[in-house]
Amino acid sequence: MIALRSSMPRRLHRLTPVALLSLPLLVGAVASAQGGATGRSGQTTLRSLGATAGLRERIGLIEQFVHQRYYDAAGLMYSHINWEQERPFTAADFSATDSTMPGPEPHQWMSYENSSFVSGVFLTAQCYRYQATQDPAALALARRAFGSLDANYRLTEQRDPGAEGLVQKAGFIDPAAQQKGAQNGFFCKPYYGLATDHTSTEQHFWPLVGLYRYWPHATPEIRERIKQIFGEVSRRWRAGYKINFFGETWDLEQSFPRAQRHMFLWAVIHRMAYELTRETASLDEFARLDALYGAIPTPRETAWGLGRPSYVSTEDRSFHVQIVVAADILLTLEPGNQARYLRGMEEWWKYSFVGQREDLLSYYFIKVDARTGAWETLPASIKPRAVWRSSFMLHNATLPICWPPVTWFAG
Repeated sequence: MIALRSSMPRRLHRLTPVALLSLPLLVGAVASAQGGATGRSGQTTLRSLGATAGLRERIGLIEQFVHQRYYDAAGLMYSHINWEQERPFTAADFSATDSTMPGPEPHQWMSYENSSFVSGVFLTAQCYRYQATQDPAALALARRAFGSLDANYRLTEQRDPGAEGLVQKAGFIDPAAQQKGAQNGFFCKPYYGLATDHTSTEQHFWPLVGLYRYWPHATPEIRERIKQIFGEVSRRWRAGYKINFFGETWDLEQSFPRAQRHMFLWAVIHRMAYELTRETASLDEFARLDALYGAIPTPRETAWGLGRPSYVSTEDRSFHVQIVVAADILLTLEPGNQARYLRGMEEWWKYSFVGQREDLLSYYFIKVDARTGAWETLPASIKPRAVWRSSFMLHNATLPICWPPVTWFAG
């Protein structure tokens, strides 16, 4: 990190390590004001992406595409869209055999599962971009990403507390059910553009990191909204860290080895909340969780891979990015523990490369020696349906498919 900083322009010396790692993604955004390729309708299109001259122009084009075409009518950012046709998914894009994922219909799952996650990442990126360039265009894009998070948060806080809720029946979400009751302090997975009881740690962590980074640049009105959200999130989750995951209730703090990964992130959420709200209960919860999980262990073993500790999934490994981002925040907020956080960041960064191929793709499931980090791919296999214990396909199969690695974002 130090060597990297010494080669940067003076203005960039103030950037954090995570901001520096993000620069390959962000510097191209400077070119966005110069215009991207447009289709016949005048909208930005990615069809000329491969022919665009350089990295800056390519990133600028993608950024403008996201800004113009990656939000629904309510302001929610999509998780994915139909890239071939550059439009949101529809039910007609899928057949009855296209998905074994219990929960929403495939087009809703693809469109909205990670809406708050994606919004938070994009908001964070634009704040880093503004920090590096002082380009006001970054704040314009950040404002719309904030709007997506605000729209998501309002889905759950404005519902009738007595409503039964948009819940799962027999493993599938019923869109005809009543909308979910009010849950202040809750970012949901907004399938069908509605409030649901589905969420996860990353659906809170990334939005709150984005809001925290946006705070210095926001209007007074938006600052009050951000402060309100942080206070409510901290208060709600201090009462318990339970989530609904496709019909299963997970208590994250009691779920080992997941707890080591999830709970460090919740500790940082409470620390950010204290920084903005000055509520001592948030600081107390940070101190409690930091004492339990602040060592930032690298989980080479996980029970996620079909219940066998020697299996590791890419989804679990992707937590290294969040761990590094979280520890980076604490470098400033808790300077007395900088050495500990830097050690954790380094180990998680190394861990991210386990299972990565030379083309920078990662296998979804691998077998790894927890002592050395040596890994190998696994043959594809599916349990006989008669012995399935869950309707979730990934609990019943070994699928060493490739997955784009989060480490690509480091350039």
